[in-house]
Amino acid sequence: MNILDLKKPIWFMRQAGRHLPEYRKIRAKKNNFLDFCFDYESIVRSTLQPIERYDIDCAIIFSDILVIPYILDQKIDFIQGMGPKLETLEIKDLLNLTLNRRKEKDLDNCYRAIRKVRKLLNKNKCLIGFCGAPLTVACYMIDGESKKGFIKTKKLLKSDKLKVKKLLRKIVDVSTVHLINQYKSGCDTLMIFESWAGSVDFKHYNDFLYEPVKQIIKNLRSLNVNAPIIVFPKGIGKKIVDYSNNVFADIISIDQNIEMSWAIKNIQKDIILQGNIDPEKLLIGGRDLETSVKKLLKTVSNRKHIFNLGHGILPGTPISNVHKVINIVRSC
Repeated sequence: MNILDLKKPIWFMRQAGRHLPEYRKIRAKKNNFLDFCFDYESIVRSTLQPIERYDIDCAIIFSDILVIPYILDQKIDFIQGMGPKLETLEIKDLLNLTLNRRKEKDLDNCYRAIRKVRKLLNKNKCLIGFCGAPLTVACYMIDGESKKGFIKTKKLLKSDKLKVKKLLRKIVDVSTVHLINQYKSGCDTLMIFESWAGSVDFKHYNDFLYEPVKQIIKNLRSLNVNAPIIVFPKGIGKKIVDYSNNVFADIISIDQNIEMSWAIKNIQKDIILQGNIDPEKLLIGGRDLETSVKKLLKTVSNRKHIFNLGHGILPGTPISNVHKVINIVRSC
């Protein structure tokens, strides 16, 4: 059962994570976040926790977009309160990275966990696998962190375009294999997170946003991967129309800064829309949350739509607020 087979699907980005006490309990058993991401039991349990608590329609396998630079042998640390910190490498050194077969085997636990989750998951619920879009992954690989706004990446996009494109092709190849392995292991829906799309000038969209994602999708289709593909180009505003016309995904996830009514009028009708309640509203709750959810449901009533947030659930979000949203969606 993939996400397109569901009548009124509802799930949440970052549904498995810090807002759940049961997640925090098992996360505390591992000091290193990547160790947690590669631990079979941790993946299975954290993937299923939001399904068990909320009975939502989709599970998304617990992992991270930075498994790609990890298996390419770029050193990564996850620093509490700061996020990921990658080894500082020049572009020529990034281009010389090759797959570390030992580290690549760490992903076997991910694929094994997918097989287990699929067995445990109700057949009427979908299972989503994912990767980061090549440009988003490259931003981390080049700058090493997100705190400074990817200054090095932005400079390289202008000064050394050919080398950046070569790095993106490397990421495309590795990401394609990762998505195929997730699909073969039991993921029936695939998602590509372009979290830092908003950091690219529009004149560079074709080279750095469109072409790499298009190539991944083309690769998957050529290998008979028939899963619906969701793309999430966060932070590009009304340029999302051009994006959706160029990447040929089945589903476009809309962030909270885009009016859904505008998206419906401007994005091709055959493209399914996902989103886009503001995570801050879910965090705060109250009448504003209820009004926003009902308004969104009314707006999308005549279009195929996947209910979600405009980004991920924020830490500290009350569980009661999530239940409230689910109840509203299912009662309408």
